[in-house]
This record gives sequence, structure tokens and C-alpha cells, in this order.
Amino acid sequence: YADGHHLHYIAARTASKPRVPAEASHLGGNAFLVKLGNKTEIWFSHSPEELQLALATASEVEATHDRTWLFVKNKLFTQGFNLSRENLTPCVRETKQLDMSSIMKMIQDRPAQEKN
Repeated sequence: YADGHHLHYIAARTASKPRVPAEASHLGGNAFLVKLGNKTEIWFSHSPEELQLALATASEVEATHDRTWLFVKNKLFTQGFNLSRENLTPCVRETKQLDMSSIMKMIQDRPAQEKN
């Protein structure tokens, strides 16, 4: 998984052990201060708003020992976050949401493009 992107639940279950207690707080932008025992690091997320919301209601925060994965537990469920030690650039996978007229134009233009 690319650093900073969402975790898939299968990877989170199978490769997220051992977990260690952690503390995390938002520094600003996509940066978070993460404390693991006596070690403090800055990690970055593509979903800072989602992580902030999770931390606001957290009853427990853990990190995977050898990865930049945070697990934020509240009363109902645990959310997994895949962060990065490197500052993230805008994601190339982010796409503009097209409206229906743009989609229809792409479909209509497709036969003309295939002939060329």
C-alpha cells in the first residue's frame, strides 16, 4: 500500500502485529505528532480530517511496531490509518468528479477517438 493511503482490512488484520500503545495529535495540514514510548515522530496522512475526527473520540490509539499504521479505537469500532514518515505530495489517484454531461460527452466522443 502506498504510504498515506487507506488500509485494506485484510492487510490490517494480518500484518498489523505487534501493536504498541501510541499517542497522536494533529500538528496542522496533513502532519501528526506520533509518540511511541520514548520515541516521537512526525507522520503524514492523505486523510487528515478523517484521522482528526477519529482521534477526537478515541478511547485507545495503537501503532504497528514496524510500520506507520495507526489504529484508533472508540466505543464502537477501530479505524486503521496508513501514514507516512515523508511529507506527502498531492495524490496522483485523486480525480475530479465528473458531472453527467461530461460523462455523456466522453461516451459520444469515444467512437471518433477509436477511428483515429
